[in-house]
Amino acid sequence: MRTLLILFFSFFCSIVSIANESIDYENFNSANLLYEEGDYKQATELYNRLLDKGYISDDLHYNLANSYFKTKDIAPAILHYERALKINPTNEDATNNLALANEKTVDKIEQVPELFFYRWFDSIVNIFTIDTWAKFAVGLFFIGLICFTLYLLTQTLQLKKLAFHSFSIVIILGLISWFMAFQQERSLKTQQYAIIMNPTVNINSSPSEGNSQLFVLHEGSKVKIKEEIDGWFRVALPNGNEGWVEKIELEAV
Repeated sequence: MRTLLILFFSFFCSIVSIANESIDYENFNSANLLYEEGDYKQATELYNRLLDKGYISDDLHYNLANSYFKTKDIAPAILHYERALKINPTNEDATNNLALANEKTVDKIEQVPELFFYRWFDSIVNIFTIDTWAKFAVGLFFIGLICFTLYLLTQTLQLKKLAFHSFSIVIILGLISWFMAFQQERSLKTQQYAIIMNPTVNINSSPSEGNSQLFVLHEGSKVKIKEEIDGWFRVALPNGNEGWVEKIELEAV
């Protein structure tokens, strides 16, 4: 009983600690109106002003990405579509528009095929956001606590069995929800990605200028950050190629 209470309160605290989406709706709506009127540059400025104030929302990043896409600024458009999906992987509009934006990039990098199991597992983890998975976990643990209390208090054998089996099922589902939230958060923290922002960037063999150039990337390309040394990032491409690029050449997702 004590262990269950500790689990419940720890998950409740995890919900509180998750950053809530907040936004200045007056200025957000003004930016949306500018976008609808075709004034994409002014809309972009207003969306960026909201980000500078610290507002967090996948819709904000998504709308900003759309504004950049309309002005043919592909790299920042891709960056903000990616940021929208980092906040909310279930945003289908951002996923579809990101695919359109990626078609505009110069580099067409084929990804090394992943095992079916990993693709399937990632798709399950990203069905909901971290916030939603965590809410499921807290709700299920709370229901489990009620079932366990009924199990302790009821005197009827049938009700006791029903309460115990319900408790077992709900706790298992709660643990699965917690694991999904944990896995998604772990993935976001351990897997860092960035977007190449400059038109042409040299990828070098080591973290310093003047070393041999391995290959060239163009704006909008997405890379995985593996390591940082003295203002240089060791990056990896979906096809497995790796090299070093100056930090100023890219923006973290």
